[in-house]
Amino acid sequence: MKHALIAASLVLVAGTAVGCGNGSGSDSGGAPADASQTEFCGNFDAIAKDIAGLGANAKPADIVKALKSAGTKIEDTGTPKDISADARKGFELEVQKIGELPDDASTADVSNLAQDLSKDEQAQVQAFDDYVKKTCQQ
Repeated sequence: MKHALIAASLVLVAGTAVGCGNGSGSDSGGAPADASQTEFCGNFDAIAKDIAGLGANAKPADIVKALKSAGTKIEDTGTPKDISADARKGFELEVQKIGELPDDASTADVSNLAQDLSKDEQAQVQAFDDYVKKTCQQ
């Protein structure tokens, strides 16, 4: 099963979903950087189940609410110590972009989250996605 983080990466890079923050739009520089692999990966498995539970006909408001809730969990968990600097920046970008998403966002708004990312930022998000796939074997 795909976890929420891969969904977040797809949102930012290709146009799909997850994530959040505290709603302030600030970056996640303060998110923990010492999560265990078990916490890190287990958190995403739980988020994936929550998002899958919405079903194929979920309303945009329900999707956004789930994305923001998932983002809070992701930010609260943080990342393991062995994450590269680029992958950590990708994590921070994902949390920030989802945190900036309005509560009344449309499906198109969610799909367009990555439009303003630079090539460097896109590479950082990809580094994070690759890290999660490797670390969590998703």
